[in-house]
Amino acid sequence: MIGTIYECVGGVYTVKTDDGTVNCTARGLFRKDDTLIFTGDRVNVEDGVITEIFPRKNSLTRPPVANIDKLFLVVAVSSPDPNLYNIDKMLAVAEYHGIQPVIVLSKSDLNDVLGLYDIYGSLPYKIYTVSQDSENDIDKIRDEISGCVCVMSGLSGVGKSTLLNRLSPGLSLKTGDISKRLGRGKNTTRSSRFFDVFGGVIADTPGFSSLSFESYDIKNRAFLADCFPEFREYVNDCLFSDCSHTKEKGCGVIEALRQGKIKQSRHENYCRMYQELGVYKPWEDKNN
Repeated sequence: MIGTIYECVGGVYTVKTDDGTVNCTARGLFRKDDTLIFTGDRVNVEDGVITEIFPRKNSLTRPPVANIDKLFLVVAVSSPDPNLYNIDKMLAVAEYHGIQPVIVLSKSDLNDVLGLYDIYGSLPYKIYTVSQDSENDIDKIRDEISGCVCVMSGLSGVGKSTLLNRLSPGLSLKTGDISKRLGRGKNTTRSSRFFDVFGGVIADTPGFSSLSFESYDIKNRAFLADCFPEFREYVNDCLFSDCSHTKEKGCGVIEALRQGKIKQSRHENYCRMYQELGVYKPWEDKNN
């Protein structure tokens, strides 16, 4: 049988096929080869065992999901306070892997002290707002899910599970509170799990507190500028073809930043990511 993995818990995979849902394990060879198996993988199942993993369109290791069309990045306006660096990094990860980002500003009734809509409203991403006391863009988000494989991602405590419960009350997902001592959310989602809703599929995923480029298979910073869509129309204006767009004279991106066409926080976070990635050394890459 051919099907799609909807959840993995403790080495047991829930696979949805045309004939129904089956629970199965994976071939020992996958474990021996350190082959990762993700929610969203298309697989072949024989006698209760996954025997083949079909080629992926894309994949993320955190959250561990494959074959994604859209990534809903849920960002709380406050409580917990938004982390612009993590937001920009996750948007860059989505761009790198060919996943369409959709930004959802949760708790939008609170004070937007960082001006999130001002920062991200000019980017080619759809932005929706939700709050506890208003339906706002709930119906529009439902329409975004239709016909797509989607992932709900974001920091712990931003309201991913709460949002899914509002989108589809029948899911009855567990939700958590914000730790007053730590100032961040408590993880209530322990695994990536698919749900069939509104003619599409969406995954609730464990929240994150930090992100590593290495875990997303991003190693060469030469491609980083391509992950910032507002840079694209200016990179050809650079004086040097190998411009890093961080501080060079004659850089089209720097000039666009000076003219206010690129947000300061976005460029600062780009420079930070550029330094974090460091010089790519292909001879040290075990996958080459």
